[in-house]
Amino acid sequence: VVCNLAGTLQNTKERSDTMKKTVFQIFLLSLISISCNDRDLGDGYFYLPKYESIDIGYPNCEAILYKSTAEYVFSNVRIRGDVIEVKSNSKYIIVKRDPLIEYDKNTGIIEYYVLLKDNDSLIGPLNKILFEKKIDNLNIKLKLQ
Repeated sequence: VVCNLAGTLQNTKERSDTMKKTVFQIFLLSLISISCNDRDLGDGYFYLPKYESIDIGYPNCEAILYKSTAEYVFSNVRIRGDVIEVKSNSKYIIVKRDPLIEYDKNTGIIEYYVLLKDNDSLIGPLNKILFEKKIDNLNIKLKLQ
């Protein structure tokens, strides 16, 4: 009976360890999937965050917003110079950035942009007050932090 109990406990521990590994792998894949989807803004627009810019060796290691036929093809950079935050829907992309002075130094003056996807027009740079008025006028329901 004692041997049987020890064997059962060992099997339970192995199943528990396997379950923990499986849950961790699913969590990791979900996290990767979510972060990858944040970069594709739809209609051929992409966001390259600073950490990834550094990883791939993009010039000046700046976070950018670009339009392209494929991710990582930087032929049409729409906003450069440390894009901090990006939100998008089917019609618009709104952007918050802190322009770079040099490689790892920013101005501290936050600028805002609105990109209209249908005609690829860019409005900005705007200060926060003008930006909020513009997104109100265009009835954009996206919010930046």
